[in-house]
Amino acid sequence: MKEKPRATRFLALWAALALLGLASCRPTAVEELPREELFSLGIGKMDNQLDLFQPRGLGYAQKIGIYMRDGLFYLANSSSSKVMELSSYGDLIFLLYNPQSNPPPVSFSAESSDSLAVTRKAVSYPLARIGELAVDSGKRLYLEDTVGPERQVTDRRLGVLLSRVVLRFDRHGKLEDFIGQEGVGGTPFPYIESLYVTGRDELVVVSRTPRTWLVYWYSPAGALQHQLTLEPASLPPLAEAPAATPSLGRLVPDLERRILYAVLYYHDPQAAAGDPSRGYLTRIYRIDARSGSYGDSLDVPADADRQAAAGSQAEELLPPSYELLGVNTRGEFFLLRREDANLFRLLVLDRSGRPLARRNLVMEDSELYLKVLNLSAEGIIYGLLAEEYRARIVWWRSDRLTKEEAGEGG
Repeated sequence: MKEKPRATRFLALWAALALLGLASCRPTAVEELPREELFSLGIGKMDNQLDLFQPRGLGYAQKIGIYMRDGLFYLANSSSSKVMELSSYGDLIFLLYNPQSNPPPVSFSAESSDSLAVTRKAVSYPLARIGELAVDSGKRLYLEDTVGPERQVTDRRLGVLLSRVVLRFDRHGKLEDFIGQEGVGGTPFPYIESLYVTGRDELVVVSRTPRTWLVYWYSPAGALQHQLTLEPASLPPLAEAPAATPSLGRLVPDLERRILYAVLYYHDPQAAAGDPSRGYLTRIYRIDARSGSYGDSLDVPADADRQAAAGSQAEELLPPSYELLGVNTRGEFFLLRREDANLFRLLVLDRSGRPLARRNLVMEDSELYLKVLNLSAEGIIYGLLAEEYRARIVWWRSDRLTKEEAGEGG
């Protein structure tokens, strides 16, 4: 009778260990990275509101630029031709606006004083169709805008209209100059995809045409240093799957070195099940900004095929491709992909392509009619989530993920 309790305890212990072993074989659930709402703005025409009005049932067609630096947020509102600088609490600090499309500012005085330290200011300027923006370490504002019809040029070789320039304002809202293709005062650009300011305060302009990507790299003074043209025929083939077709997804500069990162997707619909190009193989190439030559590359890790019920049978679904959100100053890659209507997967890779972190991000995408996301130089994901009556400015402290991996505090 004394042996029974011991045997019972042994069996119970064995069962617990077996359950623990089974649990360890299951894939670890991906944690959610909490979202923090910093502040929200009303939808409207006033100086502390965003003009996001749209006809019912139609998507928002105008550009909204958002940029974060040193804890401050800059918003370029194309519909009302204005730029807002706001604190992390939503206080309007600076306003650059077109008086023809905006009512007079009422949240603060537009007058300045030489005897007082002025920290809030409104400046008028005839902005037209603004878009992307960036800010350097001296708080100079780089702002995409459209020139008038008399200054627009048709590029017959590219088959596009050259109509965009980058306006440069000092920290007080005074226009310094504008940058075109050749530098200060140059020819307008075609469609501008994105603007970047590196750690050296160099401006990088990424433009697109229907078939070509164009990259312009400028010194802090606005002199053209490097220019690259990427066409479909010049994209490197996939050696292990020569029939796969490459397509260029995004171009992002390194913030510390003269390197450009090109995200390429390879796909061959006729590929066999074991072929790497059966789905969309995602590869990131390093391109030397000086020579335009392709360097080494890294493959974005592909998740295994997923099972999904299709009626009474199960079928394998290929996971969607990751999109490059940006690169931080340490050269780490932040990639995002949609998992379902309101769930996104974040993948962080180091310079060599080693995964550093995976997290889930929740956005009520099905309830939003506008979403703009960006990555700060520190590696913080931030963005604007617009609903019918308000626009929320939010962030995810994704910078802490790489600090934890490196064993840093904070």
